[in-house]
Amino acid sequence: GSTDLIRVSGLRSVGQEYVTMLKQAGESKIKTYRAVAWMERPVTPQALAVLSCKEAFVIDQATPIRVLHRRSLAVRQRTIHRIKCSPVNRHFMVLELSTEAGTYIKEFVHGDMGRTRPSVGELLECGSADILQLDV
Repeated sequence: GSTDLIRVSGLRSVGQEYVTMLKQAGESKIKTYRAVAWMERPVTPQALAVLSCKEAFVIDQATPIRVLHRRSLAVRQRTIHRIKCSPVNRHFMVLELSTEAGTYIKEFVHGDMGRTRPSVGELLECGSADILQLDV
């Protein structure tokens, strides 16, 4: 019946400047995440402390392999504002991350085969890393 129809009203055309402004406004936001991560080699308390105390820094992220079919290939710089590492045991930890909007968190943890640098695994010097759970 007619109750199944979707009705749209009030649409209007906007210029490219408006679209650009909206995109930039979204990218300036800071997002917070919590993740459970696994590290190949045991992580030292010193490495965790260094990473948790690190000032904001910039990473380079190539478009992740998992989204290449729908996003253009580009290298984007994203800011990691804060990382807090809470060890669960020598190979597992909980990460609390505050990052620039648009940061690919999974790829920041595992490195996406070298497409995200530095990655959490690199920063902790623990070999490969993987993300087991991500709360947005």
